[in-house]
Amino acid sequence: MVIVMTQYHPFKKAVPVWPAGRSLEMNVTARFTAEIDGGKKTLLRMTGASLYRLFINGKLAAHGPARGPKYFHRVDEMILTDHLQPGRNVLAFEAAGYNINNFYTMDQPSFFQAEIECDDEIVAFTAPHGGMPCDVVGERVQRVQKYTFQRPFVEVWRLGDAYTASFDRMTAGLTPLEQVEDKVYLPRRVPFASLAPLYAEELVAAGSFTVDEASNWWRGKATNPITPALKGYPPEMLEIDLAGEYGAYVFQSEPQEAVPIPEQITLSDYRFATVKLHGNLTGFIGMHVSAKRRTVLTVGFDELFDGDIRCPVGINLVRWELEPGEYDLLTMEPYTLQYLKLVVAEGEAVISAIHLTEYAAPDEGIVEYHSDNEKLLKIWEAAVQTYRQNALDVYTDCPGRERAGWLCDSFWTARVEYALTGKTVVEKNFLENFLLPDAFEMLPKGMFPMCYPADHYDKLFIPNWAMWLIAEIREYLDRSGDRAMIDAFRPKLYALLSYLDAFVNEDGLLENLDAWVFVEWSRANDLVAGVNFPTNMLYAYCLKAMSEMYGDAALADRAEQMHETIRRLSFNGRFFVDQMLRDENGALYLQGEVTEVCQYYAFYCGTATKETYPRLWDTLLTEFGPYRKQDNRHPDVHFANAFIGNYLRLDMMARCGSMREVLDNIEGYFYNMAITSNTLWEKDEPTASLNHGFASHVAVWLLQEMHDRER
Repeated sequence: MVIVMTQYHPFKKAVPVWPAGRSLEMNVTARFTAEIDGGKKTLLRMTGASLYRLFINGKLAAHGPARGPKYFHRVDEMILTDHLQPGRNVLAFEAAGYNINNFYTMDQPSFFQAEIECDDEIVAFTAPHGGMPCDVVGERVQRVQKYTFQRPFVEVWRLGDAYTASFDRMTAGLTPLEQVEDKVYLPRRVPFASLAPLYAEELVAAGSFTVDEASNWWRGKATNPITPALKGYPPEMLEIDLAGEYGAYVFQSEPQEAVPIPEQITLSDYRFATVKLHGNLTGFIGMHVSAKRRTVLTVGFDELFDGDIRCPVGINLVRWELEPGEYDLLTMEPYTLQYLKLVVAEGEAVISAIHLTEYAAPDEGIVEYHSDNEKLLKIWEAAVQTYRQNALDVYTDCPGRERAGWLCDSFWTARVEYALTGKTVVEKNFLENFLLPDAFEMLPKGMFPMCYPADHYDKLFIPNWAMWLIAEIREYLDRSGDRAMIDAFRPKLYALLSYLDAFVNEDGLLENLDAWVFVEWSRANDLVAGVNFPTNMLYAYCLKAMSEMYGDAALADRAEQMHETIRRLSFNGRFFVDQMLRDENGALYLQGEVTEVCQYYAFYCGTATKETYPRLWDTLLTEFGPYRKQDNRHPDVHFANAFIGNYLRLDMMARCGSMREVLDNIEGYFYNMAITSNTLWEKDEPTASLNHGFASHVAVWLLQEMHDRER
């Protein structure tokens, strides 16, 4: 299987190129153009590092490539025939090479490679000489801050009106190119994203602002300090301190109610306006701007609005410096937002057609859900939106702050793909990315990265997430029947067991695992030292999964022995306790604290069943859940959170047929999320991402109940 994939060579004439001498430079953007005739059968092949966007006759047509593992590059093959007009057509590619480590793109040399085939003839291609012309995009400011810890750079643009017009004409081709090293290619497989324009609907705030450096809330704030483990431009190299400038703005809103957005918004010196989209969406921020004089336009954005945008993490800002003229602006990177704040520090701009060009999985082929319950219908809509924004080329945790392919999140989102579409195409790509590398830099032998494609120069990993990978692969076998993938993973999964077994103690349990031991976002994460029982429950669950995939009976026996040991050591007569520690003499003792999520791990992973622990099962079913905080009958048990305790709870209930309780809990946990953002959240409060891929798993339970009801 691996051999077949790595022998994929789709290009006939194009070679990988980049502006000469700049393939290792951070944040370089280059434009390539091609002119072709319409009316023919036309096929485009393209790939690159870090990413590209394609305009056809000035209109955005694609963004990619689909991501592969480090030093493997997925080739986007696109049939262009229906995108072309009769006669002359101009294709403009903007390719960005970031060359920094993050959770979204790989730190690897920049390149772009493309060719266009018309009626079986290559009519345009990349090459160092005689290929597509190229220019470096000097309008995009190079030395800027990182957007977030997990993503590359913010966008700052300095434009004359010739820039946006250039997407509809050939570039001058003044930049010399060099051919870079040969690449290893993989197929894209996944469909191209929806690029529908989604227009702002409401004007929610407007007013003026002043500049006050003394009250600068952002100046001095840690914005991802650059270190050997986190590449980027340090403060002394920045061409502009975008965050620092914006932090000195002191806004004064003028009282007003939300109103339908006017056709045009005119802003001049020190004025702003905030607009709202139809829900929390992901895509490219766009608008038409008529700059009457030189204008500095900064756009802030966020998922929530409480009188102002929050910008809780990262630098949620894009800046355009515009000479007088007409502009159709569009960000190069996708962002996630519901609210958009337009801020003019100087100049005068007439702004119209404010929108987000959607960047989400297509909605064609998604199954329908039927219910008479309006709240459940709203939650279903939010679940589908959340899935579509987090399942393009890999499963992402969130489409904004990180766009990262996290394990454990993927366990849940993979189920959603299959439930909504009947396919496993995104999951195949996602798992293949973890399968193909011979090793992962900076990680111990046998360990998988916690998210990928990503470079973890800080050597951080989550051993629990590697266990969830085993659990997902076991379910992938049932969904896909892809035995070749399972067999290809075998040596890597056994190497993972070898790594983990080095931490097994005299009781046969894992103790003092290295790195970031993660149970969930709650008090449970503070109880992971020593012998952590949720982690050991999960490990036993994974050993059973391995035994089923590879016919290894010894692993099944070992899993049951672990469950029995956990029952004996952890259960206090009422609840399973989270943790054992060692005293000054080296003897293990039960630490005593109990978390809600530990109980869910016990039932989910097979340590407990409702038959063997009926009293605890009934207590969890009737006295825990979304309404517990209103009348907490168990103050000694720490609350669970959305990720992943509430999901373990709902899934164990659904597996046991308690669907009435599942629907009631779904309303309690998720209705407020759905009406607030039309997406589902990372945590049970709006303190983190409001758009997390795993959360779309609610759709799986809703479909399960609908199918039961319709039988």
